[in-house]
Amino acid sequence: MINLMNDGKKYFPYNDQDLREMLRIFVSKNHLKFTVFIETPSKVFSDWSFPKVCQLYGLSESDDPSLSVFPSFTCEYKDLEEDSSRAILKHLIAELEARLKSIPINGNEASKSQYVCSYLVSGVNLYEGKFELRPEKNITGPNGHGPVDFAIDLLRTIKTVGVTEIKDEDIFKGIAQNAVQLESALSTRKRKASEMEEDSLFVGKTFGIITDAKEWYFMECSLDDQDKISVQTIKAGNCCI
Repeated sequence: MINLMNDGKKYFPYNDQDLREMLRIFVSKNHLKFTVFIETPSKVFSDWSFPKVCQLYGLSESDDPSLSVFPSFTCEYKDLEEDSSRAILKHLIAELEARLKSIPINGNEASKSQYVCSYLVSGVNLYEGKFELRPEKNITGPNGHGPVDFAIDLLRTIKTVGVTEIKDEDIFKGIAQNAVQLESALSTRKRKASEMEEDSLFVGKTFGIITDAKEWYFMECSLDDQDKISVQTIKAGNCCI
């Protein structure tokens, strides 16, 4: 993975087109000196443990940290007053009830994925034409790489703004993996030379879901002006089907 340093700022070209655009911007601003970094992610996402991720993001040095070391944040929600939203919710309930009759929700990750996919599809459909669900999308970042269970991309920019991690056990490991996944997704979008306009909600942020199809945790990963990563979580509780 190639990264560039120019005028004290680090840039992360996602592909050849991004790299060409960055170089064009540098030349237009007469910034003719830059440093090229070639980085190889040291781990696949599944290699990260909860204590190691807490150390990575400066949350805790303990060998057995609790979830409380992650700052919390407030999730917004969408009202389902419109007829189209109610229809999507009705379809979701019917689909979940049908799955319960044939797929054990207490099964392995593949089984749980069937339920989680139903929720994600419904969520994407609530914002028709805005998002796209990408199962098993490969994401690469400075601290990890590999396929994620589900990525949510903004259709207008084709950039990943959400990642879902499904676990059949050890939800803390899932939280660790998701934090690195979100940082990786964000690293492909930060300091873009093209300054592509995005939805204001997603500028400098990615959002994650960690779930076993019953318990749901939500995560926000953000980037400050000094390119410092911040991760926050919130538990949404149990989902009763």
